[in-house]
Amino acid sequence: MQHDITEARQSARILPRERIHPGVAIASVVLALVLGYPIFLLVTTALNVGDPLEFPARVFGTANIIELAEHTRWITNTLFVATGATILALALGVTLAWILHRTMAPAQRLFELLIAIPYPLGPLVCALAWLELGAPQGGVINRAYRAMTGSTTSLIDITSPWGIIFVLAISEVPVAVLMIGAAMQRMDPALEESSAVFGANTLRTAMRVTIPLMAPAILSATLFLFTSMLGAFAIPAILGASTQFYVATTAIFVLFQGYPPNYPLAAALGLVLVFITAAGVWANNRILRGRSFAVVGGKNYRPRLVNTGRWTPVLVAIEIFYVLVALVLPIGMLIFAAIQKTTELRWSPEFWSLENFHYILIEFSTTRWAILNSVGLGIFTGIFGVLIATLLAWMVHRSYGRGRGLLEQLAMSPQAFPRLIFAFALLWTLLSLPFKIYGTFAAVLIAYLCVFMPLAYRSMSGVIVQIHPSLEEASRVAGAGWARTISRIVLPLLRPGIVATWALLFMVSVREVSASIFLASSAIPVLGPAILNFWDSGGLPKVSALTLVQAFIIIVCMIIVRRITQGRTAIAV
Repeated sequence: MQHDITEARQSARILPRERIHPGVAIASVVLALVLGYPIFLLVTTALNVGDPLEFPARVFGTANIIELAEHTRWITNTLFVATGATILALALGVTLAWILHRTMAPAQRLFELLIAIPYPLGPLVCALAWLELGAPQGGVINRAYRAMTGSTTSLIDITSPWGIIFVLAISEVPVAVLMIGAAMQRMDPALEESSAVFGANTLRTAMRVTIPLMAPAILSATLFLFTSMLGAFAIPAILGASTQFYVATTAIFVLFQGYPPNYPLAAALGLVLVFITAAGVWANNRILRGRSFAVVGGKNYRPRLVNTGRWTPVLVAIEIFYVLVALVLPIGMLIFAAIQKTTELRWSPEFWSLENFHYILIEFSTTRWAILNSVGLGIFTGIFGVLIATLLAWMVHRSYGRGRGLLEQLAMSPQAFPRLIFAFALLWTLLSLPFKIYGTFAAVLIAYLCVFMPLAYRSMSGVIVQIHPSLEEASRVAGAGWARTISRIVLPLLRPGIVATWALLFMVSVREVSASIFLASSAIPVLGPAILNFWDSGGLPKVSALTLVQAFIIIVCMIIVRRITQGRTAIAV
């Protein structure tokens, strides 16, 4: 049998590796055109030293790049916030991942679900809720503190740079837990067990064995978190508005919205952000290059769980603390604000009402259509995103010949662009087309497919690389054709990943702000920009109600997908 599999594997590699697979070539050209032209327009705009409103630019120079020297505060603020939030998110992520996956702490499945929820809920939920909780003057926590102590000062200031760092970090912790926890679950326990046999205690084993073994996953999570923080928009925009604390993304938005708008300077600032982000992505790819991730095979590791003894209450308290600050307090605050009859928060039930939900769901057509459009965009982004990502990942990991590395780099290239930057570059692209597409459902869908392509590709790629080619080769040796191999072997193994990727794309599409803020219009409103507009003009109760509706849609999606996938596993090998 092994001899037959070897022959099949050799026969599958008859095509010379020096040739470029036709599918890889076509996909690379299409991606290069779709993604390259917006980038080209961004670069030419950054170098525009003529009329700042001229499109396309005709006079080029480096004046805009030089002018950024007068605004270095935007860049230093960005680096400070991104670095601080990354450190805090990583510390919490490593700790929570270790508690969830390597200890015997109770209620692991419950805490795993609760810790994951804040990420799909999105930064808008966290930012608006914590603004209501921790604003220096009107925040609930500060009002309660002054009432209890008689102090005239504030206990916390969530609008400060440290407050922005805190909210950014807690909103991204689930990503760190997911990335690091996945590696922890697949780690061979033999080395840790050997350390224990030689007399090392739990702490020494963790510091000398576990952490070094987890270093690649921890470093990858660090780079991913840092690049995400660099491109964050919603949280700095909401929390930093009152103090005019600008990071690069909020400064770019202000330059876009100014009168007259300064597109060249905004594009130049965007290029600096792209350069920093691309450096992080390059480092991430260098770390992962050449590593094997095939884990679906004949051996399954079950890491040894640690009995933490008297420290167990402390570990559970850490889990409860995160769930409290990232989920319970924000959602509870939004619910309380959403039922208020006036903008002033009152504790008496006579001032409570559900009128705000009736207004946004029934009376006000803009929010009603924003909800419907966001759900539709989530559904179609999930469908087309999974299809495109699966095809790209299959070509990269299952075809032979040159060009696969380039295709993968093209698929991941939008990750090097903050969504706000890429969305505006895509806006210029759509405006330059000979037919009208701006302001339509298709324009926002194209933007979502582009900016979420790295997320979908990485998710499906992670599933495909875990399926060892020997499974397909064994099926062909047994006489099954290509269609039967795909339907009986590949799709059952891919199905959990397909469902999970669709759900992930649906949830991030519903919560998205940056990618739609320039492409959505009054004719095609979507939830993210609608919430921001309501925050400016609609009042606290109404924006809280609309934010809760967004959170409800995402939570319902999570519950449905969890029920569908519960108990379904890939083929046992």
